[in-house]
Amino acid sequence: MLEQKIYSLKTVAEKSDYAEKDIRHFVRAELIPSISKDEKNPRFDEFDLQWIRTIRHLQHCHMTEDEIRRYANLYAAGSSTIPERKQMLDEKRQELEAEIYDLQSGLDFISYRQEYYDRIRHCDIDGAAQILLESDMCMF
Repeated sequence: MLEQKIYSLKTVAEKSDYAEKDIRHFVRAELIPSISKDEKNPRFDEFDLQWIRTIRHLQHCHMTEDEIRRYANLYAAGSSTIPERKQMLDEKRQELEAEIYDLQSGLDFISYRQEYYDRIRHCDIDGAAQILLESDMCMF
């Protein structure tokens, strides 16, 4: 049987690109399912390291600390919680898709305005640029 690698807090910080204080916070906040928050010098295995990387992904999904804790607790409770975990991810996915839609709308507006202003700047017809500028607030 292969020996399980055990990592120190410092090593996990280096491998995960989190500061040691952040990982200590994850332990205290019970965001890592297999580590007790009472441990003064926690030791981490490969699962813990992967879980810390999962926390980063969940944060990028705009999950709050409470949501991440709930997700970790559901994970620790076993496979019977898969439907609930999937539902959490479905809800977060819908929120992110709505946010992406809003951001894309903003980008579309900016692109339109930039093209509009480029047309004004490159207008060769006398008076046309002024007409375009006067109608500026009516566009889009």
